[in-house]
Amino acid sequence: MSWRNGFGAALAAGLALMIGFGTAAQEGKPAKKGGKGMIRPSEEVLKKREARMKELEKTISKKLNIPPTDGMFLKIMAASTRAQKVLEIGSSNGYSACWIGQGLEQTGGHLWTIEIDAARAAECRDNLKECGLDNVVTSIEGNAFKEIPRLEGPFDMVFLDAWKTDYKRFLELFLPMVRPGGIIIAHNTIEQAKDMPDYLEAVFQSPDLDSVTLSTTQWKKGITITYKRRL
Repeated sequence: MSWRNGFGAALAAGLALMIGFGTAAQEGKPAKKGGKGMIRPSEEVLKKREARMKELEKTISKKLNIPPTDGMFLKIMAASTRAQKVLEIGSSNGYSACWIGQGLEQTGGHLWTIEIDAARAAECRDNLKECGLDNVVTSIEGNAFKEIPRLEGPFDMVFLDAWKTDYKRFLELFLPMVRPGGIIIAHNTIEQAKDMPDYLEAVFQSPDLDSVTLSTTQWKKGITITYKRRL
């Protein structure tokens, strides 16, 4: 089932799905084993985090990061779905991981983020530590095609922001590790749709998946949210 009829409609649909995910996650579902409970950062940590996040905003274009509005969207999705285990493919310098990590502080969950470039992976670890999120996020340096099978699912949420032509291959690899009722969020699905036609066809045509594309900014980079149906 799909809905791709413009920004306003897609945004409304996306928000409706988000609320649905959050509701479904709360219907008699206790926190999964391994959850640490809500983390409340100190004022000192929050001040350092705010300063580092402002610095990271300046690197968005250079590091090919998400815009802040997309970051806030990820934070809200992680928190509202009460996610416990999250996977990110494509860390860059950790800007998006910092957003997701903030959402997981509210759920007691954990993020595993994978980056193939050694220099960027090192930046990611440094930024996570400076933001006080290194206890919520594990940064993995390596090839995601090799690292993902080594991880233990199931995942409640996956954020995909790596090479666009590889999106379909990644989907085939991690989809069995996403729990029924889990979500997949893929980035740049409007701006770079031409580079991932096979991925978009897969998530919009599969009878086991519900998907919607929306944008949080006027530039319409595009986020496609996919819900793995409970069978």
